[in-house]
Formats: sequence, structure tokens, C-alpha cells
Amino acid sequence: MYKILFLILLLTNFFYHLFLHLLSNKQVGKPLPASVQGIYNDEEYDKWRRYNNKKDKLGIVSSVIGLAINIVLFCTNIISVIYNALPGDVMVKSMLFFLVIGLVETIISLPIDYIFNFKIEAEFGFNKVTPKTFIADAIKNYIIGNILNIAIFGLVLLAYNLLGNYFGIIAFLGLALFMILISAFSTVFSKIFNKFTPLPEGELRSNLSKMFADAGYKLKDIYVMDASKRTTKANAYCGGIGKLKQIVLYDNLVNNYTDGEITAVFAHELAHFKNKDTTKMTFFNMLNFLPMMVMMTVMMIVPEIAQSFGFEGANIFFAFYVSFGSILSIVTSLIMIPFNCMSRRFERRADSLAYELGYGDDLISGLRKLHKDSLSDMNPHPTVVKLTYSHPPLHERIELIEAKKNNK
Repeated sequence: MYKILFLILLLTNFFYHLFLHLLSNKQVGKPLPASVQGIYNDEEYDKWRRYNNKKDKLGIVSSVIGLAINIVLFCTNIISVIYNALPGDVMVKSMLFFLVIGLVETIISLPIDYIFNFKIEAEFGFNKVTPKTFIADAIKNYIIGNILNIAIFGLVLLAYNLLGNYFGIIAFLGLALFMILISAFSTVFSKIFNKFTPLPEGELRSNLSKMFADAGYKLKDIYVMDASKRTTKANAYCGGIGKLKQIVLYDNLVNNYTDGEITAVFAHELAHFKNKDTTKMTFFNMLNFLPMMVMMTVMMIVPEIAQSFGFEGANIFFAFYVSFGSILSIVTSLIMIPFNCMSRRFERRADSLAYELGYGDDLISGLRKLHKDSLSDMNPHPTVVKLTYSHPPLHERIELIEAKKNNK
């Protein structure tokens, strides 16, 4: 019965994402909103269609492979067979299992990642990853992923040993703190993959520092990240705890965008901090842990679930592996719908503040270039936007700023 239930959850998640793919494909070719017409010429629009089509097909292939692997894992007793064959106590067995299954998942995912980077991204001029960097990144991701898995499981195991079946509350609070720390020190993790250098003194640095200082924030530093060794796409982000912030700019952004466009992007980010959007989003992100904690608790209270997969009784590792795996993906997807709705509202408010600070035209210019340079979808399906987009589509953001300009 439990295997059938897990299979239903896996299939529901698969067909939900397939439904999103079909909606997106149905939208392709429809007239673009007036505000984004002209960003792509006919040749560039055809290039976007080919890029989008190839990415979409690869995504479906990847989903089918993932579904097949999960059906094998959760419709047989292979998890318990591997787990029981490993030596040691619960923690040692779990660590070894993570290493084994993580290696298998890495080996399976490498061909998909290779095709994406060296076939699709390379064909459309985005890929800058060398084979050496590709392999190095795979090894680093494997090591870091296992360290995080083992650390989180160790926290859950400690909570279970202390509180038994009431472990969920402490584990949830611990995971929330863990996530906050990872977010706060995101730049530290990024330095494992990229080189960060301080932005040189000049008008751009002065403008960014003054804008944040006027709003009551102190910049820890402004970094330029060597993203160009992997991609031609541009991006930037801002993080930090409390009043102390740090800015990270992709070198592609610094080299190809005007100071006004870059400052406008961070005027938008500043609005998030002023409205405490970042804190709110972090809090709501934590809610994703709730269904995991509930499922883990249920699996420890109902030992028949683990027994149906070949375990002798309730097993904290199996409960963790199932709850943090793909079984609850459909639940997480549904939770993200109101979360994304709130996020889009925050983004519109941040765009409005950027306009009020005098960066409306620069923000429009920067957004148009960012979307064009990344071959982004200029006219996504409205249903897909409502279900999955954390940001409003480009045409809505431009229309919002233009409306404010006209009203003024």
C-alpha cells in the first residue's frame, strides 16, 4: 500500500511538471506584449525558440530518467538492501549510504549536465566551462552535497535521540537556523567555485556605497565574481545579515552594462532590504521544512511504512531519506504557489521603489538587456507564471514602471 502511495506521489509530480512544459510550449509563437516587442529581432526570436525547445526536451528527458530511478528505489526494497549491507551504527551507515547514492546520482546526472553545457549552451554562445572545470565542479558539488546531507541528518538524528518521536520541533528549528547560516555565508560557499575580487574605486562603487549608506546600510564590500569562466550570462546579488551587506557582481555585468543599469538593479535590491522582504522570504522558505518534518514524524510513528521497504521497523535514516527526497516534490510545488505570488508582489514593490529613487529608465534598460542576453522567455504562459514564477514576467515589470512615469 505504501509503495503504491509513493508511486502516486512520484507520478503526480512528474505529470504536474509535464503539464507546465505543455503550457509553455503552447504559448510559444503567440504575439509578444507591446512592451517587449523589438527586444528580439526575427533572427534572435528564432534563436530563442530553438534554445527554449532544446532545453525543454532535455528537461523532459532528465525528468523521465529521474522518475525511472525513483520508481526503482521506491517500488523495490533496494534502499534497505544497500543500507543493511553497510557496516556501522545508524550514523555510519547513513554517511556511507549518502556517499554511495550520491556517487551514483552524480554519475547518472553527468551526461545530462554535459549535454546542457557543451551542446546546448555552447551552441547558443553561453558556455565558457572547460572540461577541467566541469569535472572539478562535479567533484566539489559531490563533496559539498554530502557534507550538507550528513550535517543535516546528524542534526535530525541528534534531535530524535533526545526527544524520540517529538524530534520534529527541535529538528525544524535547527534546520531553520542552518538555512539562515548558509544564506548569510553564501559568498563563502561561492568562493569554492569562483574567484572574488573587490570592485575597483570609481563612480560605480561610489554610487552603490552612497545609495546603501543613505538607506542606513553599511556595505561589507563590493565584489566582482569571475562568472565569465563558466557563462556569458550576467547576474548580481546582494546578501548579508542585519545592517551589514555585501554586493556581488558578475564580471559579465560589470563589463557589458552601464553604471546606471547596475545601480538600478541594486536600487531594486535595496528596496527588498528596506521592506524586510528578504527576512520574510527566508521565513516562508522555512515552511518548506514543515511537510518534511511531518512526514518524518509519521514514518517514525508508523513503523509499517519502513517495514514495507525491507526495514525491520521504523528507521530514522529511511524517514529522512524519503522526506528530503523527491517523494514530497509535488507538496513543495503546491506550497510554492502562494509563496511565489507573494514574491511577485515584493518584486513589483521593489521595482516601484527603484523608480522612485530615479532609476526607472535605467532599470528598464538593464532588465531588457539581462533578458535578451540570457535568451529569456518574453511571453511566458500566464498559468505557468502564477504557479512557478517568483518574479513577474518582463513585460509586466516594464508596464509597471511605464505606468508610473505616465501618471507622474
